[in-house]
Amino acid sequence: MRGRRSRSADGFAAKVTQSSVGPDGLSNVWPRPVYDRAWVDADGTAWRMRGSALDAKEARKLMRRPDVRVVLAYSRDVDEVVGADREALLARVEGFLQGNAPAYSRFEMGDFRDPDRRVLLMIQESC
Repeated sequence: MRGRRSRSADGFAAKVTQSSVGPDGLSNVWPRPVYDRAWVDADGTAWRMRGSALDAKEARKLMRRPDVRVVLAYSRDVDEVVGADREALLARVEGFLQGNAPAYSRFEMGDFRDPDRRVLLMIQESC
């Protein structure tokens, strides 16, 4: 059986599921839609990621499009970001893409589509 090899030293570490232990002592798994390559929104719509995680050029292309929904996955929350919050998030992502991010801050992004071919930019943030 052939396995896939990571192309980067941190590839394995980046894909390990993040979780936290709640006050009840039970583990809570954080959603990781870019790594899972799929997400189901609150309305039950299934979104699938096209291709692999976006590079800077591909991410910027989607970030410029006002018709693209922007969703942030951070901690246990996965929420659509709109208005001024969307602009602030995209400015932080642009800073990250330019290499001006705080230490240990990381964004992974994916181009997601639903069955009706609507476009969604999934931004997965970790630190």
